[in-house]
Amino acid sequence: MTISIIIPAYNAARWLPRSIESVLTQTRPADEVIVVDDGSTDNTAEVCRTYANRVRYVRRENGGLSAARNTALALSRGEWFLSLDADDMLYPQALSALAEKAENSDAGVVYGFVLQRRDPAVETRLASLPYAVGAPPEPARAQFWWTAINTAGSALVRRSLHEKVGGFDESFRQVEDCEYWLRCGVMASFAHCDQIVLDKSYSPASLGQQQARSVWFRLQLQLKFLSWCRHRNIETSFLKTGPAQIIDHALTRAYRQQDLELLAPILSQARREGVFTPWCLRAQITVTRLRLTGRAPAAPDYCREIYQNWRHAIS
Repeated sequence: MTISIIIPAYNAARWLPRSIESVLTQTRPADEVIVVDDGSTDNTAEVCRTYANRVRYVRRENGGLSAARNTALALSRGEWFLSLDADDMLYPQALSALAEKAENSDAGVVYGFVLQRRDPAVETRLASLPYAVGAPPEPARAQFWWTAINTAGSALVRRSLHEKVGGFDESFRQVEDCEYWLRCGVMASFAHCDQIVLDKSYSPASLGQQQARSVWFRLQLQLKFLSWCRHRNIETSFLKTGPAQIIDHALTRAYRQQDLELLAPILSQARREGVFTPWCLRAQITVTRLRLTGRAPAAPDYCREIYQNWRHAIS
């Protein structure tokens, strides 16, 4: 089997050398390494030039993580790929462990444990647990409400599966991994190599740590997945849920976190889905009261963007 490592990078010169070195020192070498510079304004290009004979460097206009991944994959040749974030670090035996599992299974996705750190270092925990293993649709069911594979850098993916599901959705700027895993999870089996393969750090500014965005984007990926499956006649009864429950879940989270700026956009989404529940009524009363008192927060820009764009990806 051949493996391509792709590394999207945006203003990542500070961390990129460590990430690249972790790839180049693997006990089972990658067959190619591609860094896609997503319109950086720092010295990412200079960093990559120091690896000119071992790393392919490609620059594109800034389009986000998913767009950078798709660009790299269109240029890559491996039968399998792993998408490494520019501040991730692979453990030396990661590719060896993942490749061995891939060669001895019929899985389309093989993943391992992630040692997940917080910055500042207040917590270290093990993530990417083997909850998503099994034949379809089990991997999708396991990741619908939360993300079992918490980062793409812990997983090998078959190129044929990637092409089958249509690549990464470029309209998502957050939770794009989970949205991708859901589509993969109704098309192929997932396997776990039972080894720690990745060291990943998060800072408070990381997209995945921004709670309001997390509520909104989780709602979008769930509604998109139902629509995507419906357009392809893929049964989703295994989820035992629908738009009403999904929207209620988002409203519950928004209230619990006091993300009141999300209430109006979620209600707008509910109307588009033909949903009106007691939680929607409560949200409508709250939004009306805030408007009457002049305290209604503006909807975040990312709500309008993803609300308009994700439906274009299902056809």
